[in-house]
Amino acid sequence: MREEWLLGAVRGVMSRNRQRGHAEWCDRDYDFVCPSTEIYPFQWFWDSCFHAVALAHIDPERAEAELTSLVANQHEDGFVSHITFWQREKHEESVSTYAIALRNRWLTDEMQPPLLAEAIGVVAERGRGIDFLEEILPTAVRFYDWCDRVRDPDGDGLIAVVHPDETGLDHSPKFQDYLGARSLDDWTDAWHRLATQYETVDRDPERIFELDAFVVEDVMVNTIYIENLRVLASQLDLLGEGETAGRFRSRADLAFTSLLAKCWDPESGLFFDLAGRDEDWLEVNTITSLFPLLLPDLDEERVGRLIGHLTDPDEYWTRYPVPSVAINEVGFSPDQLPGNPVWRGPTWLNANWYLARGLRRHDRHDLATTIRDRSVELVGRHGFREYYNPWDGSPGGAPDFSWSSVVIDL
Repeated sequence: MREEWLLGAVRGVMSRNRQRGHAEWCDRDYDFVCPSTEIYPFQWFWDSCFHAVALAHIDPERAEAELTSLVANQHEDGFVSHITFWQREKHEESVSTYAIALRNRWLTDEMQPPLLAEAIGVVAERGRGIDFLEEILPTAVRFYDWCDRVRDPDGDGLIAVVHPDETGLDHSPKFQDYLGARSLDDWTDAWHRLATQYETVDRDPERIFELDAFVVEDVMVNTIYIENLRVLASQLDLLGEGETAGRFRSRADLAFTSLLAKCWDPESGLFFDLAGRDEDWLEVNTITSLFPLLLPDLDEERVGRLIGHLTDPDEYWTRYPVPSVAINEVGFSPDQLPGNPVWRGPTWLNANWYLARGLRRHDRHDLATTIRDRSVELVGRHGFREYYNPWDGSPGGAPDFSWSSVVIDL
């Protein structure tokens, strides 16, 4: 009964947020699901990957369209923009409020967490299988080659972001001091100060890294990167491309080794991001510190300590887990704040999707089931929202938020 209800709810939000048309600026048709028609009418990279996963459960053909629209305007260097402004002319006023960097009028110059291969895998499994892989994997290979070539300047296997938005965790308190935001109110100004520095070097990636103004090897981003390199390698094996698969598997192994060696703090039992050329830890306890639970080869000792944090009622084990910041952190804010700064405390269902999967991989099906059931309960009570209060479940952010439909895959 619950599955039928949830499938119906997913169909509803995917129908209401569907965007179809023809973009004259690139002479392409598009068919994608926007995050929320009220606030976010365009196509975002990691949102679309979550949308494709959910769509695969109800309409594999639309799930394919979601991903092919996402990568349709891949740049010559392999990069895929984090926002495609397909129908920008209809929303100029909305665009004017975005603090983003652009490659051109319709495509941004920012990345987002690279979960493309995972999304491709779910869509292929529930749809046309090998045929879909043969069509889209060349694009994916070029994108992940870009990640390695452009975003790993020190060659340790870990990729770096150059502004907070690239993690998708925009206003996370772990970035505040490093960004130079004197307060949350100063965040946008701090972002613009950073962007101004990048403009002085024409946003050239090598020169941006030389500036060393904001360079973060983020634990969540790199956990997702490792997972996706492995998924991509397995997909390439299915196509008989063993040599290329080996290249990506080797990159994943290097990144995993560096994650353990550089980001793990044995004293706290948490993983921390690396900041700047000196790779200083951003020692703020947020949900990203737990993300390596996703990796099946994480050793039992580290798994046990991370689960200890997750299940601690003074940190993460609330009525509706998992809050995006540990509740005993100074920066924890469980409710929607003025201006909607995000990832400062509320529970996000896309993060739950990752953590529940990781828990199952380490045989903690009990905890994964609790996260699943309480996530579905949130949707049942409040619909698909951007995020939820971890104490009482009250919703915040955008209504009819599409990526929360990824609970169907829990």
